Amino acid sequence: MIKLFIVDDEKYIRNEIRYFLEKYDGIEVCGESGDGDEALEMIEKLEPDCVFMDINLQNNSGVLIARKISEKKNHPLIVFATAYDNYAVQGFELNAVDYILKPFSEERIKLTIERIKDKILSEKHHNEEKDQNLENENNTSLEKLCIQKNNKLMLIDVNKIVFIKSEKNIVTVHTPESVYECSYSLKDLESRLRDDKFMRIHKSTIINLDYIDEIIPWFNYTYKIEVKGIKNCDIQVSRNYLKKFKIFFGI
Repeated sequence: MIKLFIVDDEKYIRNEIRYFLEKYDGIEVCGESGDGDEALEMIEKLEPDCVFMDINLQNNSGVLIARKISEKKNHPLIVFATAYDNYAVQGFELNAVDYILKPFSEERIKLTIERIKDKILSEKHHNEEKDQNLENENNTSLEKLCIQKNNKLMLIDVNKIVFIKSEKNIVTVHTPESVYECSYSLKDLESRLRDDKFMRIHKSTIINLDYIDEIIPWFNYTYKIEVKGIKNCDIQVSRNYLKKFKIFFGI
């Protein structure tokens, strides 16, 4: 639902605009005012998506009121509705979505509604793209992992990780050469490591798929994993993660 607010000091004009606007599905006139200062307070409270603004108000300048509205964060769109065309430049300097002249026609109001919908849809897509880009930045795959050994912090290439285990709230990273403690949780690592290379196979284990050497059928229809470079390590695929594992390897 798109919420619209009307500002005009002539009651019959507000009624006329409301009459035209309420013909359209998905449109709600959430409020109106004939006074600029009152309109500012109501707009802040009602948070409309768009304001139909008369330029020549009795006690205020519609352009000045529109400029104050536009200074707010997440401000509504502005449509100037006026009997004068000599303010058009000022209107578009404020990035007004439209500028319509009195007397209004139903065809012209329809065009304005279409422009409002297009603008709102465009901004929605833009915001969604920004959110997605931010999420992608936050979820960028790890290339190096900060680990701890002998009271020192070290960076290791994630490609050298064979598997990661969590036991008694301690996360350990296993490579062919050594074992390190890590400050990440398994959940964090699962979301940050490439899912085409690393897989959660147990509530306590993430494995590097490149290091899997043998998949051995085990008790209760699960599997035991033998890895390259490390002998006698207890790695199993639990039943909760079995379906994803079998689909990946076509078992």
